[in-house]
Amino acid sequence: MVKCPSLTVKQFSLEHIQRFVSCVSAALCGQFKTIIPQTIEVLSGSCVTIPCSFDVETRFNSNIDETCRALWKSDVQTVVFDSSNPQSSTIQGELKGNLTRKDCTTTLNNMRPEHSKEYFFRVECNNFRHNFHDQKLHISVTDVPPTPTLTPSTLKVEEGTSVSLKCSAPAPCLSHPPALTWSFSLGHIQESLQENQDRTKVQTSVLTFTASRLHHGKEISCTAIYNKQDGSSQSNSTSLTADISWSAPFMTFMPQTIEVLSGSCVTIPCSFDVEDKYKSKVDETCEAVWKYDQWTVVFNSRTPQTTGHLIGNLKNKDCTTTLNNMRPENSKKYFFRIECNNNLKQDFKTTQVDISVTGRFYSPSSYTSVNNSL
Repeated sequence: MVKCPSLTVKQFSLEHIQRFVSCVSAALCGQFKTIIPQTIEVLSGSCVTIPCSFDVETRFNSNIDETCRALWKSDVQTVVFDSSNPQSSTIQGELKGNLTRKDCTTTLNNMRPEHSKEYFFRVECNNFRHNFHDQKLHISVTDVPPTPTLTPSTLKVEEGTSVSLKCSAPAPCLSHPPALTWSFSLGHIQESLQENQDRTKVQTSVLTFTASRLHHGKEISCTAIYNKQDGSSQSNSTSLTADISWSAPFMTFMPQTIEVLSGSCVTIPCSFDVEDKYKSKVDETCEAVWKYDQWTVVFNSRTPQTTGHLIGNLKNKDCTTTLNNMRPENSKKYFFRIECNNNLKQDFKTTQVDISVTGRFYSPSSYTSVNNSL
């Protein structure tokens, strides 16, 4: 036994302090204790893995050997699990840890609401036994799986920002961890099983993507699917609505290529956007122009004549246009231009549609004459 020095104020020195700290350390070393979570929530019909380690007073270390067995009790008299006879226990399960290494981690199977209680660990060996009732675990068995957590809980960013959304769900049953799914496959997904500070586990899924205006207003949800030990499953979800802001440049949205039969018309699906400061200038005075080079206009909505007609409403930024009577010589790349009376005039050259005019056009009469000649 370490004999602690009796110190007065005048006697303090480095040597005295070192001896005193050594004495305190020796007194605290080798206490009867378990390290277990305070609470674990588990879905009814699933298992729960209890992370557990223990220690004993130093003089009993040699008694912790291969003869030891693990018991879990709900009170001093009631044993619910016995590792020496796990299949006949009130709650069947399996000792996962090695007691000789003071690891008492245990899995209890097929948990039911009536198993919602406080539990403590007991070790029994040939020459040693002890109840660790000072540290208790409360297990809560629920009929509804836990709601996954989204981090961050809100998404408000500018277009082009790299976004990482983390979905987390408790994984109390290590043999059946929850499967996490996202409502949209927006980018890269990385999954992992992580450990909390109390050694319980959590399943995580990180979705990484680049924010786009196309994501604005979309509900992004994460669903945790819990598979029970009887093969059935239950799920729960959480979600957020993406709030993406952007400063719109001049741009058009249209197909890259369109193929059309010679002599037919072609409808070009088209929408556009302008810089914020010009939005108010898109009004009823605006006209749609289609060009294939800087100088050549092939369509003007103000004087369409027979070349085609504007289907969309420019005030709604819809530039959808039909061009009539397409011929092979019209196979070119076309871009949109807007012209308004308020000095808004802009070529949208960055996006062009490549129209390919193919085949030979037959009128009904010529088609009939061809058949007759066969």
